[in-house]
Amino acid sequence: MRAFAELLDRLSLTASRNAKLVLVRDYLKATPDPDRGWALAALTGDLTFTAAKPALIRKAVEGRVDPVLFGWSYDYVGDLAETVALLWPSPADYRPNREPELAEVVDALLRAKRGEVQLLIEGWLDALKPKGRWALLKLVTGGLRIGLSARLAKTAAAMIRPAAIAQPPDPEGDEAQTALTAVDVSDIEEVWHAVDPPYADLFAWLEGRAERPSPDAPGRFRPVMLAVAIDEAVDFPKLSPADYAAEWKWDGIRVQAVREGGVARLYSRTGDEISAAFPDVMEGLDFDGAIDGELLVLRDGRPAPFGDLQQRLNRKAVDAKLMAAHPAGVLAYDLLAWNGEDLRALPLAERRARLEALVDAHPGDRLRLSPLVDYASWEALGRLRADPRSARPPRA
Repeated sequence: MRAFAELLDRLSLTASRNAKLVLVRDYLKATPDPDRGWALAALTGDLTFTAAKPALIRKAVEGRVDPVLFGWSYDYVGDLAETVALLWPSPADYRPNREPELAEVVDALLRAKRGEVQLLIEGWLDALKPKGRWALLKLVTGGLRIGLSARLAKTAAAMIRPAAIAQPPDPEGDEAQTALTAVDVSDIEEVWHAVDPPYADLFAWLEGRAERPSPDAPGRFRPVMLAVAIDEAVDFPKLSPADYAAEWKWDGIRVQAVREGGVARLYSRTGDEISAAFPDVMEGLDFDGAIDGELLVLRDGRPAPFGDLQQRLNRKAVDAKLMAAHPAGVLAYDLLAWNGEDLRALPLAERRARLEALVDAHPGDRLRLSPLVDYASWEALGRLRADPRSARPPRA
């Protein structure tokens, strides 16, 4: 637990993206299984404990500290984990043999019944020093808030892959080196939903000790191409408008809708599953494949302002009233897979033709096609971008 606490502390105090990557990479390289796997799950938001609630922690600390003093301290500090970590009074006669390991904490919490959790947490708080207590409470409540995205944590995991691994020595004592193919974050995202914490098979692959986990799990996320900026003055003269397609930038969020093998999921552009917040969208989609598109609130066939979509975001569940007031749907940009076939190697024009056929035949109004913008030159496209209202984008 001490190494994990040190990692969280240093991440919370580090603003540099590259420095955060190095911190996580070095931790994953130095920490054995399964601790590093549980740490990665916590950093990516894939580790939750349903029985460990903030109210339970408040109850525990108010059993040891005057409730009024705790309340004043909490109001001043503003963070539950930090307040409890600093205020927690360990028994003077208690001398633990050792601090708990991260895997020990996770295993106990995953197995514990609701009535057992408070005693477990109290025992660990007694055994830990303030920094460890803070990390423990951040872990069990799921509120890390250390300025590290799930994608950045996966990027750091890719960085642990060595350039080569040594083979067993031959009879003459010589050791050969086997070069390993480099891995980036998109390779990890491709298999992420096919592996489970604490990711022993993922780390074995990254370190060259095993084959890559199969990415063929139904409903998996496919890494998508993100926007790339260009220099109009430098790049446009080298490019032909006939080689490119243009679409409107819709005021929603980039998503990937997947339905295959009986599994239906909706992902953000970074691979976080958001299906629970949009059950109406998932129920309204009927295809076999993976679609890259934009999630929006649609009213009378036109996208509503982003503020309407915000009413639906970051929710674990939604009720019928909210779904009726803010009906969501997907504007499709691209077709990544269809009827069991991976289409990503095909030209965009061919994928677009298949996407149009899919959307034309799709029932209901939850899936629509993002229309192409008609233009003949970069100058014409620039005029449309500068004054989109004059172009009157068609109904979605």
